[in-house]
Amino acid sequence: MDGLARPVAIDATESREPVGTRTPNIAVAMVTWNRKEMIARVLEDLSVQTFPVDHLDVVVCDNASTDGTAEYLLERFAPERMVDNPTPEAHEPNFQVPAKREGRNTLGFRSLTIVKNTVNAGGCGGFNTDMAFVERVLDDAGSEARPDYLWLVDDDVRMPATTCERLVSVAEGDPGVGLVGTRTVHIEKPEETIETTIYFNPVTGLMDDHPPKGHRLEAAHREWAAEVGGPKGEHEYSGVREVDVVSACSLLARWSAVREVGFWDWRYFIYCDDADWCLRFAKAGKKVVLNLDATVLHTPWHYKLTPARLYYAQRNVIWMMEKVLPAGELRGVVGRRFRSLLKDSLYAMAMRRQFHAEIIRRTARDVCVGKTGKLEAIGPSRRSCSAPPQSGSASSGAGPGSASCAVTPARWVGRSGCGLDCAHAEERGLPVPRFVEIVRNTVPGAEGAPPAGVERVVYAGNWKSRVRRNLDLLGKRPDAAVVFEQLNDFPLLFGKHNVHMDPKDLAQCQIESDRPLARTAFVGRWLATCLRCAWYVTTLKPFRSPEKYGGFPKEAASV
Repeated sequence: MDGLARPVAIDATESREPVGTRTPNIAVAMVTWNRKEMIARVLEDLSVQTFPVDHLDVVVCDNASTDGTAEYLLERFAPERMVDNPTPEAHEPNFQVPAKREGRNTLGFRSLTIVKNTVNAGGCGGFNTDMAFVERVLDDAGSEARPDYLWLVDDDVRMPATTCERLVSVAEGDPGVGLVGTRTVHIEKPEETIETTIYFNPVTGLMDDHPPKGHRLEAAHREWAAEVGGPKGEHEYSGVREVDVVSACSLLARWSAVREVGFWDWRYFIYCDDADWCLRFAKAGKKVVLNLDATVLHTPWHYKLTPARLYYAQRNVIWMMEKVLPAGELRGVVGRRFRSLLKDSLYAMAMRRQFHAEIIRRTARDVCVGKTGKLEAIGPSRRSCSAPPQSGSASSGAGPGSASCAVTPARWVGRSGCGLDCAHAEERGLPVPRFVEIVRNTVPGAEGAPPAGVERVVYAGNWKSRVRRNLDLLGKRPDAAVVFEQLNDFPLLFGKHNVHMDPKDLAQCQIESDRPLARTAFVGRWLATCLRCAWYVTTLKPFRSPEKYGGFPKEAASV
């Protein structure tokens, strides 16, 4: 409990100037990890906001970066404090707070603090570290820096100079607002809006741009979406919309509401932590709104997705639902989520995505056993490699259903990195592999001529076609399958190895053995997880201990 937002009894007679008659104070919370140039650019964007920057107290949590982030920021911006947090538990900080340095940071903020975490606690743990520092150091009745608002800002956004002012104007205009979110536009195509309204669907447990049927905001949202042309795209947006969830890439929270609702659920590491917070605010009677006139530029979140990142999103959303759904609905939704995860896991194994299948299985298992925080490494380590000549690169770029089979002795795969660098194989005295490109018939160009020296096998999406094409490969007996991660949907029956290629980075690969014994062991673990999930759903009850994971009972805080 030490690092969470402690319930604070506030004297009702405490004298404090109303916010509306003065410039409010804002504590800005940021988290970074090995992105010193990015965080520096965001800090510079903050320094030119039209909102008075001498009312900003900026706290940057450095999540144990290894690129010298803290030292870089110290030299470049001269922060007033460099604070050590020598504890592995993000929700139980142990700040070593030095006295403020003489002089002022070069960006003009009232204060700039760098908090150095001992471990990478993820975005969730990093923001909790920031909030704990604000609570312990800035939230003092006698301090001129005592915050009225907390502004969460990601380290990879860019923002116009008016963003802060527009967020604050909405919060100042309605004391019932607890959180104000920001419209997100594509960082490479600023004319394209990629995120506005977000609503929670209690039937599926998923977030959507549109409210589900029967939602109290359904009619108003449909009318608005029809008027502007939709919640995403190249449309003109303005005004304020009430929503269920806003993104923490830029999120303004009323500090008195934060003291009442609590901090983030420290179990999450990344993903769903902001959605969880928003739903808890709404449950406490605080409005969650989106200011369409306040914008930030950001990379679309799905650009960053990997099997490991999906683990956090799918694990955490189940824990989030346990806080907001009644027992009957909860069991149904969680049961459906488990069935979907276990089905996806088995499918990934059949498609030679072995370690991906294990990550999905672990998602369901870790929900049941309460495995919190960061996922340990699963699967083979990454290796540097070169992509297959034309065949592999064509497959990876063509679209879903693409894969390559390397028809080469398995020993070559082990001796030459991942075995894909064919250009210099002969001069190394190694056999030159032959490739069979396996491509789905829906991929553009699939029926055309393959690259020189490459054989192509085209299959359809039905299982009959997949079985037939496997029989066509029977005489070739490929020893290794080059699998484009999250794309391959061809269940190759042959090959002793899988060479996993990340379509976003073809210079890296992962090699794993794919033998019958490994598959049999996986099926055993999968069946055990099915039984564990069934028991979990049968005994599942709504979550009743908010103080344990970042939140506090409403009656515990007097505000």
